[in-house]
Amino acid sequence: MLDLLIKKALLPEGRRLVDIGIKDGLIVEIGEDIQKESRQTIHADGRVVFPSFANMHTHISMSLLRGLGADLPLMDWLQKVIWVLEGEFVSPEFVRDGALVGIAESIRSGTTLFMDMYFFEEAVAEVAQRAGIRAGLGFGILDFPTKVAKSPEEYLQRAKAFIREFKNSDLVFPVLCPHAVYTCSPQTLKKSLELALEEDVYIHTHTAETQQEVEASLERFGKRPVEHLHSLGLLSHRLLMAHVVWTTEEEREMIKESGAKVLHCPESNLKLASGIAPISDYVKRGIHVCLGTDGPASNDNLDMLEELSVMVKLQKGSSLNAKAMDARTALRIATEEGFRAVGIKAGKVEVGYEADLILVDTNRPHLQPLYDPIAQFVYSAKSSDIDTVICKGKILIEKGELKTLDQEEVLFLAKKWRDKIEKFLMDKILS
Repeated sequence: MLDLLIKKALLPEGRRLVDIGIKDGLIVEIGEDIQKESRQTIHADGRVVFPSFANMHTHISMSLLRGLGADLPLMDWLQKVIWVLEGEFVSPEFVRDGALVGIAESIRSGTTLFMDMYFFEEAVAEVAQRAGIRAGLGFGILDFPTKVAKSPEEYLQRAKAFIREFKNSDLVFPVLCPHAVYTCSPQTLKKSLELALEEDVYIHTHTAETQQEVEASLERFGKRPVEHLHSLGLLSHRLLMAHVVWTTEEEREMIKESGAKVLHCPESNLKLASGIAPISDYVKRGIHVCLGTDGPASNDNLDMLEELSVMVKLQKGSSLNAKAMDARTALRIATEEGFRAVGIKAGKVEVGYEADLILVDTNRPHLQPLYDPIAQFVYSAKSSDIDTVICKGKILIEKGELKTLDQEEVLFLAKKWRDKIEKFLMDKILS
């Protein structure tokens, strides 16, 4: 018996109606008319089936800081707004409630895997497991004190405890997250690498996001960020580098040869005026590129469909080359390449792949007439067109209804924190 049977879904390539059989979280059969018993059945009625998204870089609990500090460059935004508010409000409760808001948004826009870097990640893990979504989670490691830890050693101790607690979880897997070369000393980065090797986990960090970061790295270490990471031994297949906007020819070859992955966040890079990463060049060189949104306070959303549309158009516009990136490549970066980067066999609608899928209702004026489902999904669709989301064979949204989270609870918590933060800001202004 199947666990789930999807009837009459439209495969985008070839535009063929098929049934999809799912058992134990895997796609086990794709055919025109599967006649098998199933515990659950979804009648797709011609909706287009795509793999779900993998959001490979975010700070999901920062959904509670969305809209604050708008129109500031990165370092001003961090130092004058975000770090001040985090110093006041970050707690397990803040992180848990922010994760609820962010995960609900993520699922609604077709994401079934997110890579997160923040504080009190146990609270994020709790929500992710409740919601039924995959999550690669890691404690941010820094050289300066926060509410979480007072020293790099303490951050690393907390990170190690978190890794050991969640290493064998079903949906959640731990990663190690030294924040960046400008917030972590060489010693902290080396110790992070030692722990990652000891525990056999991925390392997730920010790299070469701004010109200011590059200049500071040259001044402090005599090396650019990628060169610096390479000299410390971090540049390898286990390294997931967010942003990677500012690189030289030599650095790009280092990344390619090492097998490190680039986590591209175009909308955040645009909003914070960090720059436009040369993603089409990375792809051409054979560098493993994935897509992320960054945090919902710097983007300011977690909409991966919007992210991939912006990515592909940016590469065309910045290069003045309409062929710099195509819709199919963009979709693969947002889906399969993300899952593959962390060793998950998902991101394709094929037998043997894990059943992380979305159904898209194309019976909308902005998607008709439907000539090329993939191109029209990338260039024309909205996340609200995604009406069914499946993670590892489990239905998270069906016909637009959240199945694993209470949307009213999500909205209540968002408004509660807005009131708290607004009062703090008003008191600070008036004092």
